[in-house]
Amino acid sequence: MNNLPDCATILVVDDNPTNLEVLDHALSAAGYNVRIEVDGLNVLKQVHLSIPDLILLDIMLPDINGFEVCKQLKADPFTQSIPVIFMTALVETMDKVRGLSLGAVDYITKPFQEEELLARVHTHLQLRQLSKTLERQNQQLMQMTQELENRVAQRTVELSQALEKEKELSQLKSRFISMASHEFRTPLAIISSSSGILQSFSDRLSEEKKQEHLRTVQKTIKHITQLLDDVLMINRAETQNLEFNPAPLNIIPFCRQLKEEIETTSSNHKIDFSGNLDGQIADTSGIVQIDKKLLQQVLTNILTNAIKYSPDHNLINFSLTIENEKLIFTISDSGIGIPEADQINLFESFHRGSNVGTISGTGLGLAIVKKCLDLHKGEITFNSQLGQGTTFTVKIPFQRNQARKAIN
Repeated sequence: MNNLPDCATILVVDDNPTNLEVLDHALSAAGYNVRIEVDGLNVLKQVHLSIPDLILLDIMLPDINGFEVCKQLKADPFTQSIPVIFMTALVETMDKVRGLSLGAVDYITKPFQEEELLARVHTHLQLRQLSKTLERQNQQLMQMTQELENRVAQRTVELSQALEKEKELSQLKSRFISMASHEFRTPLAIISSSSGILQSFSDRLSEEKKQEHLRTVQKTIKHITQLLDDVLMINRAETQNLEFNPAPLNIIPFCRQLKEEIETTSSNHKIDFSGNLDGQIADTSGIVQIDKKLLQQVLTNILTNAIKYSPDHNLINFSLTIENEKLIFTISDSGIGIPEADQINLFESFHRGSNVGTISGTGLGLAIVKKCLDLHKGEITFNSQLGQGTTFTVKIPFQRNQARKAIN
């Protein structure tokens, strides 16, 4: 009885009391759990209530013959795997062939020989147990195969994403090298030229000319420093190291001061600022909770771009309003506009419009703007017409309660 389930259950179907008594005694003595049924029609009901491990089925039953019972058992997915052994006094080969063709696994001929009976029962129970084990292992194998396929699919996606990321980084590196070689070479040449003139012809230059060359050097160094700061900031943003430190800020004076500072860098443009809060934050005197440094990056980059890409003496419109608990900054120019083909990549690092011509730039400004706004959970949209100008709209959530608490 090795490798068999504890107390394997055998359903004996026979209408002869003597046969039932003999079978019950022999099987019970061998350690099996025996169930008895005398009607063929009841077999189908009984096996659905409790599946036996094996069925001993008489062919000659009073209500329905064993062949039909076997046929119905094998037609039902719930019972088709139960091994059926026919019991019969018939010795005709055709009867045995018919029974086996219906799905029976064996025959036992009456009168029973106990040793033969137990040997056949034991063999088919072992085969049944082996079949269950193989089925269970097959299911486990299928599950493992599915899990492996899922892992392979997931890894394939990860590798694909990694390759795509590597491709993006390679393109980013190429754009950076191209930008650096162009944007740094010109100012360095200016510094070299002015410093060379001061070194070689200092004794022949007037004080005014000397100061002019020194201002040129200082201005150019400031420009290079800003380029490096932009590169470092976008790198911190890409590596998730960009700090976010919101604090109370009086927004209207901040915007006015920023406007004045930017105007000093361009003698050919004016910025018209208007701030309309409609009394919505009057109780906080215009103080909002925001990261001043990041906001300055956002507005400075958009305003300087508006100046850079607009004709001389063009007016830049800069406004601040509040709507739906958000600060809304709008900056408009009448400059060269953004080609439609470039608009989809506008916030990517080192990307510049195809119509910028000889206008200098790194292509980092708007990428920095997007990173700073992401930290504020803000958003930026734009509307641009080629040759007519561009309007940027920046929306940043306004945390009213924090602002109040900060000034109390």
